[in-house]
Amino acid sequence: MKYDVNEVKPGCLVLTCDGNISWEDRDTLAGTLEEHLHRLPAVIGVVMDMQRVEYVNSAGLGALFQIVQRLRGRGGNLAFTGLATPVKRLFHAVGLDRVTTIAENVDSAVERLHIKPTTPTGTTDRPADKVSTDPTDQPA
Repeated sequence: MKYDVNEVKPGCLVLTCDGNISWEDRDTLAGTLEEHLHRLPAVIGVVMDMQRVEYVNSAGLGALFQIVQRLRGRGGNLAFTGLATPVKRLFHAVGLDRVTTIAENVDSAVERLHIKPTTPTGTTDRPADKVSTDPTDQPA
């Protein structure tokens, strides 16, 4: 599983997932998100772009519910876009669609999260961050 993380506006990250979310990937997912939440304390909204995810198992679901709890503890929420039909059905069956936002695209998801552009210091002019967890994307 690979994740690309972009801060699309202050307070909101987009996590683009490439691969399936399973037992083997749950720690990487949690670690990637936790690193960004620690580094960017103003982030309260996360959009997970799942266009390249075909499968989520029970361990992956557990990780996603933990992300919801983590974000709610910060006063925020989680949104999903690009869900394959089987994944969307799974989210509905376990109730994940009732505690998160499901949107058609990233822009819609960001808008529906209602993120107010603030930072810990109260300014709004921070540059957006882009970080990749793909080791081939890292500078030499």
